[in-house]
Amino acid sequence: MRSVQAPRVRRAVLAGTVAVVAAVVVPVAAIATSGSGDRSAVPIAAAPTSADGSAVTTSAAPSAPASTDAPATSSSGAPQSSAGTARPGQTAPATAPTGAATSASAAPSTAPAAVPTTASRPAALPAAPVVPPANPPAQGAVRAISPFDTGAVGDGTTDDSVALQAAFDLAEDGDVVILPAGTVFAHSRVLTIRSAGITLTGGGTLRATREASSSLTVSAPRVTVSGITLTISGTTRRWDAYEQQRLRLAGATGAVVRDVVVDGSAAAGVYVGGGTTGFLLDRVTVKNTRADGIHITQGSSDGQVVAPVIRNVGDDGVAVVSYRQDGAPSARITITSPSVDGSTGGRGVSVVGGTDVDITGIDVRNTYGAGVYLAAEGGWGTTGVARVRVSGGTITNANDDPSIDHGSVLIYNGTPDQVVTDVTLTGLTVTGYRATVSRVLGLIVDSASSPGIRNATLSGIAISGDTRPAALVSNQTATTFGLTSVLRNGAALVRTGGYFR
Repeated sequence: MRSVQAPRVRRAVLAGTVAVVAAVVVPVAAIATSGSGDRSAVPIAAAPTSADGSAVTTSAAPSAPASTDAPATSSSGAPQSSAGTARPGQTAPATAPTGAATSASAAPSTAPAAVPTTASRPAALPAAPVVPPANPPAQGAVRAISPFDTGAVGDGTTDDSVALQAAFDLAEDGDVVILPAGTVFAHSRVLTIRSAGITLTGGGTLRATREASSSLTVSAPRVTVSGITLTISGTTRRWDAYEQQRLRLAGATGAVVRDVVVDGSAAAGVYVGGGTTGFLLDRVTVKNTRADGIHITQGSSDGQVVAPVIRNVGDDGVAVVSYRQDGAPSARITITSPSVDGSTGGRGVSVVGGTDVDITGIDVRNTYGAGVYLAAEGGWGTTGVARVRVSGGTITNANDDPSIDHGSVLIYNGTPDQVVTDVTLTGLTVTGYRATVSRVLGLIVDSASSPGIRNATLSGIAISGDTRPAALVSNQTATTFGLTSVLRNGAALVRTGGYFR
């Protein structure tokens, strides 16, 4: 039982988040203002008015409902591709170029007991006041909403699913939902943010307790998720459906995800899909996932991924993936300064179908497959690759699993009808590869009938290490490429047929 002093403790905790929210709301207003009208976001302060005189209110919600329907779980159990995507209804090929195992999974759904509502508090505690829906905050006001207002316990054990969802649903455009630092809110259901223009912040933690329904999904435009941590109580295997992507952007145009930590996921850590456009992933840390660290797919476009830190993931570190059935490919994506260290079933950074992707300043280490992988995959039905540039950075100890032969960099076409074209790799340092790989750099085409690899440029690449593997292998006449200043232990490469040593 909570003491009668609990509200004062919570008020103190919420007050301690004021500085965090003030730091978040102002830059968010500058980044994601599209379609927000002229309502200005203002910093939250303890005083009733902000510095510019606009009203600032904190609102308590009505009591949480006794129960809500658990979100439907996909019964398709969509298998992921070798790039770690979740595609409902997709069939796995007999073999995958990466050698990564896949499995189809169904996600059962059970409804947990509802969390205590405000009405179940001890009699000494006043009931939370009702915020009438017909009386929204004044123009320019920002409300601070806490899950405690909607009945959450926040002890990391009690199922707060209903209270958390109620807090998200209570928030309106411009409002801030605060998870106070030091608090852990457990949830057994998929949580969905469906209100446009809100901010979720505060330094607290959301802990998923059921891997089959462990996602936090953002399905509204202009939402900011900042400074929180997403964890999971444990995973037993790799899952594939939407409900298991730990943080999922689903058509969330203008979404900003900043300084978020994902520690553990049954599928991908951050999944960007549903045609999400204009997104920003800024200084996101993802670790200990069953699938990709960051996965961008389903025609998502015009996005930025800045300084992601990826550790110990089950598939690719950062992946852009496009399927023909999605319609338009994922396009116009920039990935800056990705740091990837450790994967148990994938590559470091990859573009498996996609156009106009720019990847700069990479630091890729200790990957199962290639450190950089640019490909069209026939078995998975991906689109081709066009205008992809990887520039600057290091690849160390890539393809450390002897069961697969990628090398450090692999440009690959496994389709009979798609082309991999206008690919540039420049300014890379490659070290620490296995002596048992067949090549360090590869331009490989599966079939002579394939459109192949065209207009590939490799320049300013320094390879150092064991001289037993070929420095570069190209296996098809359909492959066209140019080499400039590609050196092996400081010396120019010598060509013999399709082998460069």
